[in-house]
Amino acid sequence: MPGCFRFGRCQCGTQRVYRKVTLLVSFKAFKLPDQGVSMRSFILSTVGILFLVLGAPQPAFGFGVGIQPTTVEMEVEPGERKRQVINIGNVHQEKTISLTIGLADWALTEDGQISLSPPGDTERSSAEWVRFSPAFVTLEPGETQEIVVDMAAPVRLRTAGDYRFALLASTILPDERNAGSGVWRRYQLASLFYLTVGDAESSPAITSSGVVVSEAGQTVLGLRVENEGNAHARLGGTVNIETKSGETVSEPIGNLVVLDGAARNYQLPLSVSLDEAESISVALENTFAPQFSNRFQVLEPHAVPVPQKRAAIANEDAALE
Repeated sequence: MPGCFRFGRCQCGTQRVYRKVTLLVSFKAFKLPDQGVSMRSFILSTVGILFLVLGAPQPAFGFGVGIQPTTVEMEVEPGERKRQVINIGNVHQEKTISLTIGLADWALTEDGQISLSPPGDTERSSAEWVRFSPAFVTLEPGETQEIVVDMAAPVRLRTAGDYRFALLASTILPDERNAGSGVWRRYQLASLFYLTVGDAESSPAITSSGVVVSEAGQTVLGLRVENEGNAHARLGGTVNIETKSGETVSEPIGNLVVLDGAARNYQLPLSVSLDEAESISVALENTFAPQFSNRFQVLEPHAVPVPQKRAAIANEDAALE
């Protein structure tokens, strides 16, 4: 029954089944007509996120379905109601695909993987604030469908800050890699919601860093970023490398999300070898900082230790002896 689902349970009495899974993210560009949004929200309308729940990860184009927006950031007040329209489209050229719509809780691991769990399982779940319609869609090739998501924040909350839920679209399809085997695989797409309520603050900082050389000879920068706030941080910026020849090389960092009260380990391959680097610094900006009127925060610059400097000093000391 369209519109009868709330908090992962049909009001008719049928319980929806979820399993906790950790999933890798795959992306595919997918354009849909622009939709009006009658709320103050920050929408990242990039690309469809494809999740494979059973079996090995598949590329998004193998599934042929896109979702937009994939991420919704919204600031709400206690007792306030909001609405968001999610578009799901079948970009497959031949197949008709049927999808079941549901809810889940979600989080990020320290390595940036998305972890899904049953709705209402986590302390920061907002799944029970949510109603959506329809609960089932069938898409012909090239067809799109709107999913209307209505949210109502409780009048009283124990704590301010971020609350999260994911809107899931699921289907089961035959395994095309093993045609005729009788194996079916379950696929999911997700639109991830951040609902930030009340007196919220995002407080990220780089707490440690280092540079290593991989077995393949690639120089890799490692950062650990911790967020002590009660709202997530969305970070971007640059890594600036001063070479021994006096040149400055910049490497971009984009869309690094650190959830509230959590940490992220981030790795970035560098185009400059460790032998060429004289110094390395990181400059980051937080584009979701609700404690500021412009929602923008510049982090303190961070100097990265360069290993060969210590080796060079040790060699000089040995030579003096």
